[in-house]
Amino acid sequence: MEFVSVCLPDPKPNQVLVKVLATGLCQSQVYWMHQDRTAPMLFGHEGYGVVAEVGSSVKGLKAGDTVLVTWVPRQDKSGRTPEAATVSLTAELEARSPNVFTWANYCLADELYVRLIPGQKHDPLMSIIGCAVITGAGSVMNAAQTREGESVAVFGVGGVGLSAVAAAKVLRAERIVAIDLDPRKLMLAEKFGATVTVNSNVEVPSDVILSMKPLRCGCHPGVDVAIDCVAIPQVTQQAIASLRAGRLGIERGGRAVLVGIPKQPVTLDAIDMLMKEKRLIGSLGGSCRQEQLDDFIGWYHDGLLDLSALVTDRYSFENIPIGAQALEQGQIEGRAIALID
Repeated sequence: MEFVSVCLPDPKPNQVLVKVLATGLCQSQVYWMHQDRTAPMLFGHEGYGVVAEVGSSVKGLKAGDTVLVTWVPRQDKSGRTPEAATVSLTAELEARSPNVFTWANYCLADELYVRLIPGQKHDPLMSIIGCAVITGAGSVMNAAQTREGESVAVFGVGGVGLSAVAAAKVLRAERIVAIDLDPRKLMLAEKFGATVTVNSNVEVPSDVILSMKPLRCGCHPGVDVAIDCVAIPQVTQQAIASLRAGRLGIERGGRAVLVGIPKQPVTLDAIDMLMKEKRLIGSLGGSCRQEQLDDFIGWYHDGLLDLSALVTDRYSFENIPIGAQALEQGQIEGRAIALID
């Protein structure tokens, strides 16, 4: 990864130029750094900033507005597909992103990726709502459709996992189990609402979960919902193993949600999933609509989502590579952001 200085063109009719003030550092960006590519790639897909300029066809945004930049587009009434981001490095060479780039002091983005902040609140901590929060909280709300009184297990409680724990608490899950290798992260998860913590270096998570007394009379042991924020085979298998079995003619089994990015195939016990009616659900970006960013902003300002605790590490713009390396090495306790002058 390297920083380069370029001259951005004026916004096209449907584009917005955003002065980026803060950006989140996401594990998915580290993943893409190590993938093969045929051209330079632009990085960063969650940010907070101020609109500097808008294209001639942009509606609802103007210079000076505070906004979130996110990789999840809103639905245009016309059904228009948002444009990918491109930056000319030389006359012959172009860098690209499939959506946005926020590891920059200015971002030129399709308006469908830019969300006006309700009430025009100013707070760089909100930069992580556009990915970390929607991915974690959305997986609990939208993909798992968690209901009051249910039990939820979250495997991997970094920034995304902590957002999932917080959402489970907001939705009034009765039992919230946080699983991680790092004792620091488990302590932080308790602050976000975890009622049980499991250090997977010490205990087998599914054994611990299946040994707990069921919350409802007649139910099998196990959790109703398991959120896998790690997505390595043994964790995905543990998440599925921790689910309660269904009861034929009465209720289906638990549901596991795959949130992390898998780096290798996973072997599943198909008989176990069939006979116990368990479900494995993929969830990209928490299965969120962009409008839900407003809900999470509301959670933050209502004290239901503590972004000041979620953001555990801060870097300067020029130290983004150091932050990305720390993220890759598992040194970030919650979520990291970069503050951009």
